[in-house]
Amino acid sequence: MKKFTHKFAAPLVLMMCLLVGCNNDDDSLQLIDEEEFLTAKIDGIDLFVQGEEGKISCEKYVTHTGSIDVLLRVGAASGESIEFRLSNYIGNNSYSLGSSNFPGSWIKYRQGEGEWLNIKGNSQNLIEILEDDGNYLTGRFSFQGHNGIDLSRKFISDGNFKVKFDL
Repeated sequence: MKKFTHKFAAPLVLMMCLLVGCNNDDDSLQLIDEEEFLTAKIDGIDLFVQGEEGKISCEKYVTHTGSIDVLLRVGAASGESIEFRLSNYIGNNSYSLGSSNFPGSWIKYRQGEGEWLNIKGNSQNLIEILEDDGNYLTGRFSFQGHNGIDLSRKFISDGNFKVKFDL
C-alpha cells in the first residue's frame, strides 16, 4: 500500500493542489482594463478623474433628425468638469469642432463658476475617437477654451478618456 501512495496518490494530490491553488489573473486584468477615466492638462496642470472618484456619464442617442450624437460628461470631486457633444457621430474618426461636418459639436471645461467653451474655427479643437466597441468609448482630445464673461482662455491638452456608455 505504501508503494501505491508514493507512486499514484501523492502525485495526484499534488496535481489537485496545483490546479486548485492556481489563480486566473485575467479577471483582475480585465477590471483594470475596463476602468473608466479621463485625463488632461489644464494650462499645464494635470486633471485625473477615475471611475469611483468622479462622475462619469456617456450616452449615444438618435436625434430628432435621425443622426447619432454622443454626449460625455466627466466631473471631478474638485469641481472641475469636461463635457463634449459630438453631433453627426460616425464612430472612430477625428472630429474637428466647429467644422461644417460637425456643426453642433462642442467641448467645454468648467471650474467653479467659470466655463470655457471651445473657440469656433480653431484647428486645436479636436476630439479623436479611437475605439467604440458598443460598451466603451476611448479617445483623446485637445482644445482652446474661451470664457465669454471674463474673456479668459484655457488650454486643454493631452486629453485621454475611456468611458462606459450609460445603459
